[in-house]
Amino acid sequence: MENVLLQSLFIFFTSMVPFVEVFLTVPVGIIVFNFPPLTALLLAVAGNAVSVLLFVFFGTQINKFVTIMMNKFRKHDRVYKPINPRIKHMFNRWGPMAVCFMSSLLFSSQVGASAISTLGAPRKKVFIWTTLGVSTVAVVMATLSVTAEGFVAALVNIS
Repeated sequence: MENVLLQSLFIFFTSMVPFVEVFLTVPVGIIVFNFPPLTALLLAVAGNAVSVLLFVFFGTQINKFVTIMMNKFRKHDRVYKPINPRIKHMFNRWGPMAVCFMSSLLFSSQVGASAISTLGAPRKKVFIWTTLGVSTVAVVMATLSVTAEGFVAALVNIS
């Protein structure tokens, strides 16, 4: 029982790390820890949702801190751009909810949620749509993990 608790905590807290998220934690939970796919999926999505919630509500403060640090260490002849122009373009073209949903696929859900919340999108909608995007990626990763595990087992048994 103790081992299962530690494995569950590992999946939960590792899914909070940006750029690792559900891409690593769902396959590790299913293949390495032998969790049922739904359990690994729920643990990873819950951990990521907590992290996204923190980034959404503290995104403005994080952006101010990064701006202060960039101003402190930048050369004075360079012009600082406060928001990534690609994110701003996507925000204007598709709207904040589509950008939140796609941020899980394109880069990190935490970075996307904090960037969109600093652009003025409603925090509640940012959190909901980012979590829906992460859930979609988690379902895809769980499906691939189960399929890949069966495929590798079939290749090994063919010999």
